[in-house]
Amino acid sequence: MARIDKADPGLALLRLLRGGVLLLLVSLTGQVVAKDERAEEGQPLTYSGPKQVVAVLPFENRVKGVPQNWKLGEGLSEILITELINSGRFLLVERESIQAIVREQELGMSGLVQQETAVSTGQLSGAQFMIKGAITEFNAEAGGGGLSVGFREGEAGVKSRTAYVGIDVRIVDNLTGQIHSSYNASGTAKSRGASAAASITGSDDFKIGASAFYSTALGIATREAVEKIVTFILEESADIPWQGAIIQAKGSNVFVNRGESANVREGDVFKVFSKGEPLIDPETGFNLGSDEEYLCDITVTRLMPKFSSGRKAEACRGLEIKRGDLVRY
Repeated sequence: MARIDKADPGLALLRLLRGGVLLLLVSLTGQVVAKDERAEEGQPLTYSGPKQVVAVLPFENRVKGVPQNWKLGEGLSEILITELINSGRFLLVERESIQAIVREQELGMSGLVQQETAVSTGQLSGAQFMIKGAITEFNAEAGGGGLSVGFREGEAGVKSRTAYVGIDVRIVDNLTGQIHSSYNASGTAKSRGASAAASITGSDDFKIGASAFYSTALGIATREAVEKIVTFILEESADIPWQGAIIQAKGSNVFVNRGESANVREGDVFKVFSKGEPLIDPETGFNLGSDEEYLCDITVTRLMPKFSSGRKAEACRGLEIKRGDLVRY
């Protein structure tokens, strides 16, 4: 059962994000909570349980004509990472682990590593799921006095111009590689008059997410699209049970690889499951998961930043808790 607070600082920040166009602080259009937990009218009810661990991979850039030095895919994924952290709902996998995920995927795609022997991205990163994205629309228009960004092609010379950003995102199970859900997010912003075009002279210094970018209509449209993605992830992740793992068990004391940084609290009760051998699809070689057996509950009694310890509520039906067993909230 998720812990529910009347005021969650992460989602409160997201709600404030619509406040000012110039600052590009845009608010979520609706309250995002666990799907089976809805607030009473006028009383926002938000999730505040343990944080899920998420890996956001650099977005694929499918848009032609955007300067390479803008690092579009990396820049937009970094914006999403920042917003997910600000939501207070997730721990984000560090850049070094993301690079390991990308290398492992490249090896799998090249055939240098067979699916049966490949290390799962979940093992590499400790993440429950990962976010993949592809930028499908992101328009730039050449203009006098530098590089003007944020307007669809064919709209030069008109007084009202529309910036448009399109991003496809997928939530992918880190163990099986299966797509949990997908979404197409878009953002638009209109700018009137040439003075609002926000030409960027010396585009070599231009960077996605920098103040110069946010002063353009395209920057505003990007914020809108990212905001929709955050809402989508918050809603869909409510269907994915929070999960951690046993570090070790000594007598009645059990150590779990999630602590204060993951918003674990004293008194939280976790269910422990013994994980069986991986079930590998004989036709595709993909890991389909594994059989699980419920052992018992443990109650958190002590917290550290990156781990916690607890005590078994019962004798675990005579079965032994071991390193690598799963814990769920």
